[in-house]
Amino acid sequence: EYAEFGSGFKIAMRDLEIRGAGSLLGASQSGHMISIGYDLYLKLLEEAVLEERGEKPLQEVSCTADLDITANIDKDYISNGEQRMDLYRRMAAIRSKADAEELLDEIVDRYGDPPKGALNLIDIALLRAEAAACEVTDISQKGRELHFTLQSFSFEEISRLCALPEYKNRLYLAPKANVPILCLKLQQKDDPLKTAQKFFKNYQKEGNKSS
Repeated sequence: EYAEFGSGFKIAMRDLEIRGAGSLLGASQSGHMISIGYDLYLKLLEEAVLEERGEKPLQEVSCTADLDITANIDKDYISNGEQRMDLYRRMAAIRSKADAEELLDEIVDRYGDPPKGALNLIDIALLRAEAAACEVTDISQKGRELHFTLQSFSFEEISRLCALPEYKNRLYLAPKANVPILCLKLQQKDDPLKTAQKFFKNYQKEGNKSS
């Protein structure tokens, strides 16, 4: 994968992802990082260092997503279980379109054109990143509705969003256990993933008007 000049660091980082980091203060050359993922390992390490310094770590919004669509890496596409798990972990770590494009290029080079389920995984990872930027902590599909759990919101932004013609009589606020939830009714031919993607584009657009 890494044949160009100066690729040694990338190779070392991929080795860390695959085998684990080992003991930071001991002689062991393999560790438990593989069981929690590289990104989470670094996050926990950073939090531990900040705690020792007496500093508080930044609280980042994270979002979960549960949509009624096929999103998996089929065994017929990648038969090796460890390689599939590695890709699941790396897809979950996608935070930007550049991340997605880089990983997709690698997947195509190694395994050929990915099936729809694998592409959906990448799109869901991007959706979760966009939702977190909007301070949405959960996206779930309940029958023919999409529910967006909000960590915080502005009545002005939500009002403008509900007033958009495409959301007329489809978008409403439904508090549940003191948690604000935006509910969006899906139309008959709506794809839940594409509808959610468009929703967050509109959400960010309305948010930018307030800033």
